[in-house]
Amino acid sequence: MKYEVLKRSHLKRNILIALLVVALISSLILNFTQAKYRTTESIPLIQGTINFSPSDFNMVAVYLNKGSETVSADKVPHVGYTLNEEQSTCESPDGVEDSIGIEYIQPSLTFSNVIKKGTKCSVYFDLIPDSEKPVINAINSSSGDDTSVTITIDATDNIGIYYYYYKLDNEEEIRTEKNSYTFEGLEKDSVHTVTVRVEDAAGNEASVSEEVTVGLTAKDIILASANAPTATTTDWTGGTTYYYTGKPNNWVQFAGFWWRIIRINGDGSIRMIYQGTSANETGTGTQIGESAFNSNENNNMYVGYMYQSRQLHGLEQSSTIKGVLDNWYTNNIENEEKNLHYGQYIDGNAGFCGDRRVSSGKGTGTSTTDYQPYTRISNSSPSLSCEKADIYTIDEFEHGNGALTYPIGLISADEAMFAGMPNWNSNGNSNNYLHTGAQTYWTMSPFVYNSWARVFVVQGYTEGYLTSDVVKFANGVRPVINLRADVALSGSGTTSDPFVVVS
Repeated sequence: MKYEVLKRSHLKRNILIALLVVALISSLILNFTQAKYRTTESIPLIQGTINFSPSDFNMVAVYLNKGSETVSADKVPHVGYTLNEEQSTCESPDGVEDSIGIEYIQPSLTFSNVIKKGTKCSVYFDLIPDSEKPVINAINSSSGDDTSVTITIDATDNIGIYYYYYKLDNEEEIRTEKNSYTFEGLEKDSVHTVTVRVEDAAGNEASVSEEVTVGLTAKDIILASANAPTATTTDWTGGTTYYYTGKPNNWVQFAGFWWRIIRINGDGSIRMIYQGTSANETGTGTQIGESAFNSNENNNMYVGYMYQSRQLHGLEQSSTIKGVLDNWYTNNIENEEKNLHYGQYIDGNAGFCGDRRVSSGKGTGTSTTDYQPYTRISNSSPSLSCEKADIYTIDEFEHGNGALTYPIGLISADEAMFAGMPNWNSNGNSNNYLHTGAQTYWTMSPFVYNSWARVFVVQGYTEGYLTSDVVKFANGVRPVINLRADVALSGSGTTSDPFVVVS
């Protein structure tokens, strides 16, 4: 009996010891785990974070000196301010800590040598004096689906943009630090007015409004594809244009023909050049025929896609090649008798540039003249700038002369060089989608007048390059058209899965 009591006592003691050991181990594990996750924490900033140890550093108070007033802020300013080192202080329970370093490299704020628990810092920033207004260069819209539209603002400021504001129709304005915002829950194909406003830290601002259409567009589909163009520049609309180079998968089937995309224009429309009745066409198969550019060559005016006697940018007469293109358009794109209505998908105001600005000479009569396209291409420095008088469109407006009857034209020499065609002083390039093999075709860019009016051509033969020919000689004709910005496409751009218009 005595033995049994003693045995039970040992058992209770062993259980108690075991429980204490388990509790001790659990406590150690818990402390270790908590220590692991409390070693560092973060204060979120506009961009980045402040990393600190909560055992040493309690909080940061931020103040902005705005001229005659000082205001508190809940975030470190990301632009437009400088750190006021004299006002900024750190204190621990023992007093001011002068050894603590504060560094501000926009948008990050860094503290060094914080070693005492309970340290608190108050940081002051001074507004940079500024009276210059920001500039909104462009508004770009795109849809990730058929019920949303994303607005991206291209804006610049001498110091930097502090806030971006977005407003859809008459709804409440939305403020953010980001240059992009997505409006969701909209109806497909609905049209809205988007007003954007940008503001710098000093309160200088700029605003602009633009109509946008909800739903996937041609630009959206192309840029989202694996075969999207990656090279960019700016065209005469002031917008960003995306263009293809080399031998890309930029194939389109439209109106019963094959086309190659030259570029996404700055206004979102899609410029493409005729490739033929099948994807494997070469040489003359990539053209609708041959034609002289103009019937005469003994005057400056004959370098024009349209021309007028004694007028540098005259538009009175149509060139021979324009007549050929207009006739092809009426027979193959828009023809009521043939029940052809592809014209509804074509943009009449994207424009075609036949730049007749001169580098030297008068550009009228029979004076020897070098035109600006000649100077640019000879220096391998193409540009998509163009004057209104030489941007051929259906309607007259800021970026168009309103001289066209049909929205069809030719590629420019500058576009061909951007695509990878070198000039006549360089080795040719056959590794380019504009090289058709053993066939030369017209551009619409004037070259020079030196007793003969000469216009740029893309030379064929073994390798392609940009050169010129006298306008009365026959060369190939490759039509260029522009699909509307709001047209929806499907496909990926390959020959087995070309881009096609979704009606």
